[in-house]
Amino acid sequence: MPTPTDPAPCAEGEDLYECLDCGARCCSAERLTSCPDCDGRVENLTEPRSE
Repeated sequence: MPTPTDPAPCAEGEDLYECLDCGARCCSAERLTSCPDCDGRVENLTEPRSE
């Protein structure tokens, strides 16, 4: 799997998402439920993770 790289800092009001399948990262102002590249599951990296 390729090493993901962060896109340029997300604009205000956008969240950073990472695909759990292909590792792609992207910013979006709308809630993403799937990766735009491979249709895999995504995780919102902007939200704090529960422990």
